[in-house]
Amino acid sequence: MALRITMAFSDNPRVQPLRDGTVKPENIDLDMLTVPPSDLFYRNLAYDEFDASEMSISETLLAMERSDGTKWDWSALPAYLSRGHVWPSLYVNTASGVESLGDIKGKRIGVPDYDMTAALWFRATLKDLHGIEASDNVWYNGRTKEFSHGGALGLDDSGPRGVEHHWLTADQTLDVMLDRGELDVVTAIRPGRVTAGDTTVIDRYGGTPLNDNPRIRKLLEDNGKSVVYEYYTKTGFYHCNHHVIVQNRILREHPWVALELFNALQRSKEVAYERARSHQSTYLYFPGSDFRDQASVLGDDPYPIGIRAMGPNVQRAIQASFEQGLISKLMSLEDVYFRTTMDT
Repeated sequence: MALRITMAFSDNPRVQPLRDGTVKPENIDLDMLTVPPSDLFYRNLAYDEFDASEMSISETLLAMERSDGTKWDWSALPAYLSRGHVWPSLYVNTASGVESLGDIKGKRIGVPDYDMTAALWFRATLKDLHGIEASDNVWYNGRTKEFSHGGALGLDDSGPRGVEHHWLTADQTLDVMLDRGELDVVTAIRPGRVTAGDTTVIDRYGGTPLNDNPRIRKLLEDNGKSVVYEYYTKTGFYHCNHHVIVQNRILREHPWVALELFNALQRSKEVAYERARSHQSTYLYFPGSDFRDQASVLGDDPYPIGIRAMGPNVQRAIQASFEQGLISKLMSLEDVYFRTTMDT
């Protein structure tokens, strides 16, 4: 009898072949759920409800360090199928004096969650490309203590260490504070219905118009493409945000599950690549150069998985987490990833 596992993922095209049944792991029946990342990770941290799940790398490290064995008893799989850059939604106040990333030192910066992996890589990029330490800036957590990933992890009581960090209340929103000049930089504004004051919404919005607003502008007109390419060219690191976690209660009884799920995720990604290549010709009038441009910098596989390909990348994330006051001691890859996946 096949083992039934509930697995939650965001709406990710590289996982779609697994979701639609084109790819099927052997001896595993998957109940696949699709959940937006901010809600998914909060549910992982607050309720620990899924057998396996996509999960923030940064928040996995924190959960593993802070686990008392009764929750967050996870092992990770080295499958990195998501990028969550801050670059397309990086906005500055026009009076802040910020014209480029190098101008951000000493500024007041708003992020949805200080501990989220996109914010971790944002700060690592500032350091690796411009020498700006996390402690050089003042940080504001857009999500409240009560309804955030950081709050679920206990960062409201302990951490982040060595940085000035403030929490917004439910009545405050990052977009309004940026518009008023109370913040200089914000890494994510998600327009939609006004939800300021709503304690049931993770990412609240205050109704600030972004288009034709003389007080707010997007910092990177190319949505960060040049930054991503520069960072990879200079460091060899991707801004990989998410991997996969599996409950150790399953792996202790069925250790074979780790490698079987890893292999299924690898096959799913490959099928998604094949679909993308075959569909390209259906909507391009002339053969585009985007794929060639990307491949010239990142290679033919922009989402490599496995320890051999991505181990150094995750080690940089671990080091950055320590540098930025999140984890209190450095971890090894063996501390994070299940033993049967270390030779991938």
